[in-house]
Amino acid sequence: MAKARLLVELDLKPEEQRSFIDMFKAEFIARSRTEDGCEQYELWQEADGSPRMTIVEVWSSKQALDTHLAQPWFADWAPKMEAAMATPLVVRTMISVED
Repeated sequence: MAKARLLVELDLKPEEQRSFIDMFKAEFIARSRTEDGCEQYELWQEADGSPRMTIVEVWSSKQALDTHLAQPWFADWAPKMEAAMATPLVVRTMISVED
């Protein structure tokens, strides 16, 4: 079964950057890393310190990713994420060609 990767690019409002990072680490990363099939779940920031972020996720399968994306807590968290964003999300879902 092919692994799945999700890359999410987002630009934050500068004034929301610190609170978003803190909230993302406490709520999203902490929960997601405990889910079945999660192999990697990280938030990356541009090296220049700008409020441009990339979420990098690796899942054991597309099914594991789909289960993650169907979690009920996303509905509670989505408005928090949207309030911090300066531009719409760019989401790329990929599967490994090596499997």
